[in-house]
Amino acid sequence: MYWYGGGPADWAMALVTVGGTERIPQMQPGAIITCHNDQVAGTQYTDLVLADGTAVTQIVASPGDTVYGPGTLPRFRAPVLSMWFSINGGPRMFVVSTDVPDIMQQLSVAAQAAQQAAEAAATDAAAVAESSSIAGHLAEADPHPQYLNDPRGDLRYVRADAGTVAPLDEPRETLTFASTPAAESANMSEVWITHEGVTRLAAWDNERNNPRREQLPGASWDHLFGAITAYNGTGRAVNVDIRGSDNVRRQAGGIDALGRPVTSDQTWTPITNLDPDSTGAYTASTAIGPAPLGVRWETDDTVRMQGRIDATAVTAGHTLAVLPAGYLPLSQRLLTLPTTNGQTVTTDLFTNGRIVAQTTLAGPVTLALDDLTFARVTAPQPTGNWTITSAAIATPGTNSPLSLTHAGATDRLYVLILARSSAADPFTTVTDNASNTWTRITYAPTSGTVGRRIEMWTCQPTTVFASVSVGFTGASTAYASLYEITGHHTTTPLDQAASDHRSFTTAPAAVEIIPSGTGRLVIAAITSAPNTLAQITSSPGWTALPSNNGGPAVVYQTDPAASAPLGVSWTLATSAGSGHAIAAIAPA
Repeated sequence: MYWYGGGPADWAMALVTVGGTERIPQMQPGAIITCHNDQVAGTQYTDLVLADGTAVTQIVASPGDTVYGPGTLPRFRAPVLSMWFSINGGPRMFVVSTDVPDIMQQLSVAAQAAQQAAEAAATDAAAVAESSSIAGHLAEADPHPQYLNDPRGDLRYVRADAGTVAPLDEPRETLTFASTPAAESANMSEVWITHEGVTRLAAWDNERNNPRREQLPGASWDHLFGAITAYNGTGRAVNVDIRGSDNVRRQAGGIDALGRPVTSDQTWTPITNLDPDSTGAYTASTAIGPAPLGVRWETDDTVRMQGRIDATAVTAGHTLAVLPAGYLPLSQRLLTLPTTNGQTVTTDLFTNGRIVAQTTLAGPVTLALDDLTFARVTAPQPTGNWTITSAAIATPGTNSPLSLTHAGATDRLYVLILARSSAADPFTTVTDNASNTWTRITYAPTSGTVGRRIEMWTCQPTTVFASVSVGFTGASTAYASLYEITGHHTTTPLDQAASDHRSFTTAPAAVEIIPSGTGRLVIAAITSAPNTLAQITSSPGWTALPSNNGGPAVVYQTDPAASAPLGVSWTLATSAGSGHAIAAIAPA
């Protein structure tokens, strides 16, 4: 759109008749001006815009105000540089836009710039032609560093140099793909090097602009990547961040300014669950100097522990501590803890985080977790698709109920083995804080007072629970051990179960079942006070599970022969009555 009106000659006038002759011009306030593309015919321009932005189809001469005098044509814009005006329908006059002088000036400046550019291009072309001539080519040392590449030896693309510039407000170059490039798409950039007559790809940014570098024969000493840090630098030579689901980047590792691997960006998480079964034997060390009990992630899926535990004595089967959630091993681990008296304590680290002693050691003594590590990976298990771990062990007592604490899961099968030091004292109820159903699958004795009381209960929770409560009657000591199982048949997990009691003997006869198929998980238990775990031995082929030192003793076996009697022949150090239970769990 081009400007018109407002100039010294932009008036609407008419001739006044004097003495019969039209010869005196007179201003015409309010006259109507129409715009046309031809002097006598053509079409009228109706897409006009006043200075204030108002769209109009014709122009009205000013009636006279503080901006324009009477009859003045106001400023307006039209789509062409020239046109024909008609005032009140009278003869048309040719007019041009008031923008014409500015346009002519711009054209003049552009022409001068074009001339200068052409002269500079001619000079550069002559220089390039000279260096690219045969004589110039022969005079140049190879390779030619001033060119981007040399397939032809003299390609006319001179390396660009932006010179010294101020910090940028925006990228110099941005490339946005309409979709994610496929793996077979072309690389963003490539550098080829000819070595011993063979041209090889040495460096490239792949289709997604990820850098790739490859050492070439004869240059294998070259560092593919070099990171040079300052002698007083604190920034990492290589840094790795992880963008979380919240779109926030967090440091994950890398190489520090001294070239050392960064093993952890995590702070230590305290280990606060000491002596979970309330034996009273284990507390966190308060000694000055050693690091407090804690655990953290390190590189390569490694978990590292620190800190020390004071023990009045160490008893095999006791849980020393429980690792916090997020640091649990995916497979059972065997760890050796050094002590302040020079001996060691072997412990099992279970997938529920329990650190269970497998060594009995007189005290007082301090055990160290300092710099103990384990790989948080899934190890192939001899149990195949089965997993069975100790979930909780109650503190034995004579006051009902016994309590067990465990974060249950709805995809697990739980087996609870209960024992009494008297066969005459039964268990009455098993409940959890989420109101799941617990079912007693076998118990002994069913009557009388021979042997010791033993019961086996199961639960497939439909709601996550946090604690289990075991009710009982009688004055004898009650024991409870809870085990967590996966790999079971979720509809009918129980295949076979049996229990019985034995009178005083050191070699009670086995209580047997006959598994109805292959792939079963079989759990067997015995209670025989005053024998402790260390005084109870199972027959070969069975693997022991953690329990309280006073019992019951629990073992398991996977994939026994089908349709054949199976039981445990126990050996006791002290002749005593005993209660026995055994169950086969069907696989998924």
